[in-house]
Amino acid sequence: MHSPKAITAKSHSTRSRAAYKSSLSAACLALAIAATPSVGLLSPAQAVAQSIDNELYNGGKARVSRSASLRSLTQAVASASCRTAAGIGAESAQRELGAARESFASILDGLINGSPALGMPGAEQRARTIQALQETQEMWSPLNAAASQLASGSGSDADAATIRDNVADVFDQTVTLAATISGQYSDPQQLLQSDATVLNFAIRQRALAYSMTRSMCELATNPTPEAREQLRTDTELFDRSLIALRDGFPPAGINPPPNEIVLNSLNAAYELWSAERDMFNAAIAGETPTPDDVVRAASLSTALSKQMNNAITLYLIASPGQDGVYRVPLEAYARDELSQWLGNPDLITAIKAQNDAHADLTEDGVIALDQQWRAEAGEGGGPLITKLLSDPMSTWLLAQQKATAGFVTEVFVMDNKGLNVAQSVETSDYWQGDEAKWQQTYSVGPDALHISEVEFDDSTGFYQSQASLPITDPATGEVIGAVTFGINIQNLM
Repeated sequence: MHSPKAITAKSHSTRSRAAYKSSLSAACLALAIAATPSVGLLSPAQAVAQSIDNELYNGGKARVSRSASLRSLTQAVASASCRTAAGIGAESAQRELGAARESFASILDGLINGSPALGMPGAEQRARTIQALQETQEMWSPLNAAASQLASGSGSDADAATIRDNVADVFDQTVTLAATISGQYSDPQQLLQSDATVLNFAIRQRALAYSMTRSMCELATNPTPEAREQLRTDTELFDRSLIALRDGFPPAGINPPPNEIVLNSLNAAYELWSAERDMFNAAIAGETPTPDDVVRAASLSTALSKQMNNAITLYLIASPGQDGVYRVPLEAYARDELSQWLGNPDLITAIKAQNDAHADLTEDGVIALDQQWRAEAGEGGGPLITKLLSDPMSTWLLAQQKATAGFVTEVFVMDNKGLNVAQSVETSDYWQGDEAKWQQTYSVGPDALHISEVEFDDSTGFYQSQASLPITDPATGEVIGAVTFGINIQNLM
């Protein structure tokens, strides 16, 4: 376990680049209007309705957030495809392109068919929204195919042109889709309209960051006045919007940050932006960006995207009574997806073998082992840590973790005394028997589930939670141990 900081959680025609240059700014206005509150303060009844009933939960915040993120993913695809085609940081750009393409496809499928792992429990039901999703899917299809080719290294100039010539229309479609979903799911039970406005602005910042990198790439390879003007528009809008999010801007429906934690996150984003924006100013003034400038811009866009992801996560869980926005999809993910790992016969055998080996282990013996582990951890390793991390089941857990593509950040299995049996990464201690993750699972019964509070993990830079489950012997139904999964909740929301 890391030592993270706990937070208080609670018909489509192709258009020229000139015609595209104001689309992000127009999107800002359209989304602000779509999500502007129609009433003032909440009534007491509405405030009570903020609490989430699992039976009524429809993943409103997740749907708004995920649909809005398609805008930034569209820009990420365009940015990475330009760098891939130009051979600027091509290997990194190909990885980014592949990841953005896969995320777009996964989110779009989840919005249509539902995905507990993405925080959307069921399929979309409203005909108007389904139509908007199908139109988005149809327009995305040629970009998806082109991006797949480029990401695999077998792409052509024609693939890059397909993305370049069609991205504006796809972007506009994602704006329309986000407004449709925001209007549908902005209600006092699931998502306040003021919350939706903030989320739309915050997520739009990621699209602007990737759009700026795309403009830098175009200015470095085929400079045009349109690309320079687009960069100027994007940088000005990014700066104004980030200040509005940080300080509040009531005319656009943006309230000040709800707590100090959100404010600190936005301050960190603004400090990063202020320290690096000179490269954009130089390009706007007429300098031709170098390949190194483009790589630097791409690195900045990734960092800004991470900062905005953190701020969005904090907004999503900041409203009183809204912790269900992560607990509900987290429970679904743990019970429906991760619990399938626990049927591995080799894992069951390993737990039972350690239970037998530790049958006569006293409390003092448990504490001595834990102290040995902690001492080894402080010294950078030792025989006990090496033995456990090199165990075949630990290797298997690490492979399973990597296969989740970032959803799971760590996993460790405990025996009937709370001692680790296998783990994907090194934990800070060896004995979990004095913690809720073991006490509220192994000691409760086969149907138990424990979900921790949201914490910031310094080692990953993301917010995460832990979901713990008991492990039973399939032959007898007896609880023989427990498991804890560290989960990146930003991937769930």
